[in-house]
Amino acid sequence: MPETLRERLPRSRFTQRVHYVPVLGSTNARAKELAKRGEAEGALVITERQTRGRGRLGRQWHSPQGVNLLFSVLFRPPFSLNRVFSLTMLVAASLVDAIREMSGLNALIKWPNDIYCNGKKMAGILTEFSADARAIEYVVVGTGLNVNWDLRDQPELQHSATSLMNELGYPVSRVALLSCILEALERDYGLLLGGEDGFIRDRWNRHSMVIGRDVLIDPQGEKKRATVTGIDRNGALLVEEEGGRASSIVCGDVQVLFPSLPGNRD
Repeated sequence: MPETLRERLPRSRFTQRVHYVPVLGSTNARAKELAKRGEAEGALVITERQTRGRGRLGRQWHSPQGVNLLFSVLFRPPFSLNRVFSLTMLVAASLVDAIREMSGLNALIKWPNDIYCNGKKMAGILTEFSADARAIEYVVVGTGLNVNWDLRDQPELQHSATSLMNELGYPVSRVALLSCILEALERDYGLLLGGEDGFIRDRWNRHSMVIGRDVLIDPQGEKKRATVTGIDRNGALLVEEEGGRASSIVCGDVQVLFPSLPGNRD
């Protein structure tokens, strides 16, 4: 896989240092180890199976061997700490662009870090970083994308998760899809470094599955109903609470509400 990626994207910063390991505990954990050893920006860690895959809030991420995309990217951006989530936005937008380009599927972004298709989760993103009061040392963004996993054989997951193959009815080349993701990431990260980050927010808002929707938020241990109005430059979720009060949410989960099924999770 590393050689094929370099052949497809010979000048990309994300194909020059590809670390392919068939089985890993976690691609994020390996990428953080590399970062602490001084590995350069753009390092890419790929595996076929994770034995300790993780999602947000300590949740486990399960994936069978050899059917999905499991990878992490190392960034060393010249940003202040409050810009970290812009890299999650960047990767989410790149995933959606690549999925749409290769398959035509209407992939959407669920704040803060999931990709959905037809109401089911297709991918998750985990962002971890090291920083001090002055600057970010590194950011690692990990992705688990369901590609050729047949979830019809997973009764506990088939109603909440999906894959490209399940949606399309045929398998997808994982190398071609990853190449497409990295190509979008290369293009957009260059623009982000150049200060042209408005396009990421605009595209994220366009592809969001929560904007304009009623949600439950839990900002201080008390659930409140609100309507999502967008995200700001740094990735905070902008909402209008009942009564018209505008506020923003920096971290946490939102529960999407449906008129016919109040309280159900999307």
